[in-house]
Amino acid sequence: MKLLKPYILLCLLLLALPMAAQQWYFTIDEQKDAECDALRGIRRVLVVNNALVQPDDFGHSLVLDGDNQTGITIDLRRALLYSMFSLTQTLDMSGEMDIVELLDISQNTSTNYYARQLLSSDKANDLMTKYDVDALLVLNQLVLYDVLEAFLTEGGHYAYLQAFAQSHWSVYYAEATRRGRSIAHADTLVWESNIEYTRERALSQLPNRQEALFYLANSVGEGFGRTLVSSWVPVRRYLYAHDNQHVIKGLESFRYQRWEEAIGYWQLAIGDEAKGERLKVKGKDQKAAAVATANIAIAYEMLGDYALACDYANEASRLFGALKTAWGRQQQVNIRYYLEQLRAKKAKEGAR
Repeated sequence: MKLLKPYILLCLLLLALPMAAQQWYFTIDEQKDAECDALRGIRRVLVVNNALVQPDDFGHSLVLDGDNQTGITIDLRRALLYSMFSLTQTLDMSGEMDIVELLDISQNTSTNYYARQLLSSDKANDLMTKYDVDALLVLNQLVLYDVLEAFLTEGGHYAYLQAFAQSHWSVYYAEATRRGRSIAHADTLVWESNIEYTRERALSQLPNRQEALFYLANSVGEGFGRTLVSSWVPVRRYLYAHDNQHVIKGLESFRYQRWEEAIGYWQLAIGDEAKGERLKVKGKDQKAAAVATANIAIAYEMLGDYALACDYANEASRLFGALKTAWGRQQQVNIRYYLEQLRAKKAKEGAR
């Protein structure tokens, strides 16, 4: 499991701020669940081509000064490979799977591009057995549309190229208790020119249409792959400063990632250590106690102890509310929001 990782350089810079500041923050990486759970628990997957190449004359529009021209043809034979290879790379680089293989030879026996032909259950099972994988991720169809338009505006000639993609995928599982599913994915890209004094100059700023569609096909595979795996996103964590010497020393220890040492100093600022299951703070300086308690919650989060982090965050919320000031009430709201994040992490950890 990847541990939470603070960006220490940012932390150091923020700690250099005057201690008069009420708050400072640092950034950690937090894991976000996959948008689609189709590959949850899958360690070995085979990406399979089951699509036909898009006809050269399908899906391409050219509009010049309002005149829609026909007969536009683009060779897109490589688009399928670009999309599936990009998907394979995205899954492989996620680190969540042991094996990610690509079968780029189309399994589709039809000659009708416009009607999807899905793999039979027997064919899917044969492929999973042959390649010894837990699941198949099958591309059934990739449709690429594009519109290239140029027209005269008040300032001169303007042009744009807009490309659309629609893909259809199926997932088959070796495990009999998991039911297969179908997934649709779409993407769009737009390129624009500057205003120019001739139409030719405006058009020259746009990419080659074939290369643009290949780029879109690549983006489809990468984008779809990202929905299937978890991601790491930066989130902020806020720590409190105070002129209490124990709080200051705790922040200094935290600065060098000495989480337990920081907790020790902040416990001194609290006055009473946690006793029993219900944490109660009874220190004389309630503001210092509230600040220290909130900081301890974050330190325990860094240590991966979400249960204790929740306990301290809950107590910090009570202490900030007890200050009966506008600032204290605002911090209570902030801590409650943080507590919800901790509870979600605790629940997720318990589900593993």
